[in-house]
Amino acid sequence: MPQTNLNLGKLLPAPSLKEMALATIKEAMFSKKLEQEVMYTEAGLTNELGISRTPVREALIHLASRGLITYFPRKGFKINLLTERDVENLFELRLALELAVIRHIVPILTKASLGEIERIQAQYRKVALKGEPLESIRANMTFHAFLAEMTENTYLINALNEIRDLTNLAGLRSLEVGSRPTEAIKEHERIMAEMKRQSLSGALREMESHIRTTEARVLARIRSTKK
Repeated sequence: MPQTNLNLGKLLPAPSLKEMALATIKEAMFSKKLEQEVMYTEAGLTNELGISRTPVREALIHLASRGLITYFPRKGFKINLLTERDVENLFELRLALELAVIRHIVPILTKASLGEIERIQAQYRKVALKGEPLESIRANMTFHAFLAEMTENTYLINALNEIRDLTNLAGLRSLEVGSRPTEAIKEHERIMAEMKRQSLSGALREMESHIRTTEARVLARIRSTKK
């Protein structure tokens, strides 16, 4: 006899056209299908996506508010090229937020949470060693986002979310520098080793080292392109 009254609830809302446009544009930015400092027209983007101008315009306004692009109303946009000063300011903020996360979570770590962190790190290692920059960025984001979510501090989580796209855009440049993926894997593992020991000072030290090394690799890439 067929089962009824499954209590599945209402259908989940589908992504809006703005959200779909936003995701598509960001994907193109991070995969370098859209190049930095090139002027793209709003009309061209609208035709490419096959939707009306309103959701495209809303997506562009959102990206501009996050500092990812410069938007020229009814004309088009350019992906922003992060300067050395931009990177230094961005990583100064990121460092403060990531260290705050560590201060929150180290005292409350459990065997279960450590196991989940290890699982996420194992996935990051697998992806990073394949040499796919965009997938590496996503896996790295999952690692850091999980640590942030453990704080259950919505203000802290939201602050990190606000700068995540910019740090990802910068992070892509760091992955272009030699052996950065392998280097980052080891840095994550050192952070995890200190968290397993529940050493707050050790975890703070290793997280700071990780963020500062990433910053240094991004800056090295920017400087190399000026030569």
